Amino acid sequence: MALTQEQRQMILNHSLFSHFNPQAQEELLADAQVRDHAPQALIQRQGDPAERFYLVHSGKVKLFRISADGKEKVVEIITPGNTFAEAVMFMQKSVFPVCAEALEPVKLIGFSNRLMLRHLEQNPHTCLHLLGHMSVRLHQRLDELENLTLQNATQRLALYLVSQVRDRAKDSAEIELVLPKSLIAARLSIKPETFSRAIANLRERGLIDSRARHISIPSITNLLNEFAGGQQHIEYKAGLIATDNN
Repeated sequence: MALTQEQRQMILNHSLFSHFNPQAQEELLADAQVRDHAPQALIQRQGDPAERFYLVHSGKVKLFRISADGKEKVVEIITPGNTFAEAVMFMQKSVFPVCAEALEPVKLIGFSNRLMLRHLEQNPHTCLHLLGHMSVRLHQRLDELENLTLQNATQRLALYLVSQVRDRAKDSAEIELVLPKSLIAARLSIKPETFSRAIANLRERGLIDSRARHISIPSITNLLNEFAGGQQHIEYKAGLIATDNN
């Protein structure tokens, strides 16, 4: 399936491709593969050989791991305009470390790891940009790990809600939860009933108002200071609390 003009532009605007020279960009575009996946379709399995990485053109993709006891742990939700599995090309053993599942109708654009590596070897400047891109992703995962190990369910939820805020110029915010609450709970490693209690706790304290998936935050400052301390508010204003991909 040939790329549309919109898909070409999305690719060229992405930080993984924008710094290549025109010739390299055209080679990568010519090799790109577009695939459609139905809701709940398994895109890749943990341990499968990895020959390509992917850019999500439309829909949402859930990345998850299966533990030894068979439990599913949600790692990340990938939304349109974002990539996944790109770090695998640098691994000694090129296999997918996670499973990927379509949460809704998904259109993916796949790129050859081998071709990407060849162009990176010829473009050291682009390698530096890719390193920066992966460093950001790594820091986000480390922040999530810290949240999961050091904070209780209500604190995790408060920081998750703050991560959904796009406009940081205002202290109040209106957000719409784009994922089902059960999936958000899994992402935060809490049970659905614990998620509901945490929502109720924040609402009773007057820190949020909720109606179905719509959340109102009267004061982000108060929310962060109540559950995460003043340092978290400073980090939020400085942009150190990353806007979530969801």
